[in-house]
Amino acid sequence: MTDPGRPHDETSTRTGRTDPPPSRTDAGARTTSRMAGTDPQISDADHRLVANKTSAAAVFALVFGLAALFCALTAILSPAAVLFAVIGIVLGIAGLKMAKRPGITGRGVAIGGLVTSVLGLLLGATILAGATAIVNDEQRLDDLQERIENLRDDLPSTEEVREELPGS
Repeated sequence: MTDPGRPHDETSTRTGRTDPPPSRTDAGARTTSRMAGTDPQISDADHRLVANKTSAAAVFALVFGLAALFCALTAILSPAAVLFAVIGIVLGIAGLKMAKRPGITGRGVAIGGLVTSVLGLLLGATILAGATAIVNDEQRLDDLQERIENLRDDLPSTEEVREELPGS
């Protein structure tokens, strides 16, 4: 089983290997090859020992989705919201596909990015459609212009304001 002179290695007993512990240079080379995805001798046990990394596409999908939602809520930045949302949706789909790979996480982050991107797209597109409908309706524009002129006429003049100030 285990050699009393050698420290107990949980990995070697699980996999049945009794290889000597790798030297520092071997460990560095294996880590480098694992990160590059070129080590053909990686077992399932080794995959569990490698730290999982969150997909960058999933993180950026969430960032773009939140930016799209924020821009849509400001209403004036709705065109940017639509652009950010489309980018967020593409990155969210890529993040979901990347999360299926071994050693890569981020499925929940990618889903969050997709949800916020879709909400930003819907809200931004709705605001743009409403603004376009208002701008293209000449009757509404004339009514709006008339209301603005009426409000300007109701404003007091500078002399009237000065007369109402105490001490004048």
